[in-house]
Amino acid sequence: MVHIALFGCADLPMIGSLVLLTVLCVIVFAEDTSCPPNEEPAECGTACEPKCNEPEPDVCSEECVKDVCECVTGYKRRQDGTCVKIGPECQ
Repeated sequence: MVHIALFGCADLPMIGSLVLLTVLCVIVFAEDTSCPPNEEPAECGTACEPKCNEPEPDVCSEECVKDVCECVTGYKRRQDGTCVKIGPECQ
């Protein structure tokens, strides 16, 4: 049986070390997917997010903006960067 000592841990069977290493990698490399209120995470967001007081562009790049927060449906981004419901607040 093969044993591996991992970062000062006691000798563990090889399978135990691999499981521990996998868990550590997930914890270390996990992305923070929390977003501010009225926003949701998008793995591939749009480069043309709707904004208050700006008309929607006729043409938008299909560029993928990776791992961003976008306004939820029915909300637009205000000039201060917050997402607000489309209506009086969106000025």
